[in-house]
Amino acid sequence: MLIRSALRRFVVSVAILLAGGLALHAGEVQVDVKGMDGKSLAGAEVRIEGGGTGTNLTGKTDQKGRYVFKNLGDGHYRVTLLANKPPTSLDNVAVRSTVPMRVEFDLKAAAAGKKPRLSAWGKERGGSYGGRWIQLDASGRLPVDFQPAQATGKSQSQEE
Repeated sequence: MLIRSALRRFVVSVAILLAGGLALHAGEVQVDVKGMDGKSLAGAEVRIEGGGTGTNLTGKTDQKGRYVFKNLGDGHYRVTLLANKPPTSLDNVAVRSTVPMRVEFDLKAAAAGKKPRLSAWGKERGGSYGGRWIQLDASGRLPVDFQPAQATGKSQSQEE
């Protein structure tokens, strides 16, 4: 039984690696946007600024409502969705060279006064292979038992 379990994990890991796709790496912030209908919002303008270096980058979400800011230095950033009026921002997004981050904007939730969600790619200490998006609290601090997870070669958002 133990051998089957280990073999199953190995096969799944190889399948994920062979599936390809862009890997989300540390120093990157993935932004996911959902519209008022709860579906992915393509063409939404998003911005990231700060980081202590005067970074000010803008991009538009793809068909999956996703945009990834890459090659960011360690620091604290403000991520803003410009698709709604007034724009919705999440301040103090801590980018680290060891942990990919994700900001989720939901226009329906924003209309109800809810803030965007912030997550980090990792696993609980002692967890199994791979990783998952772990939602952070309002302070944006990583949980005590958090461990950065290894990149799989496939976009972490596709893993969920």
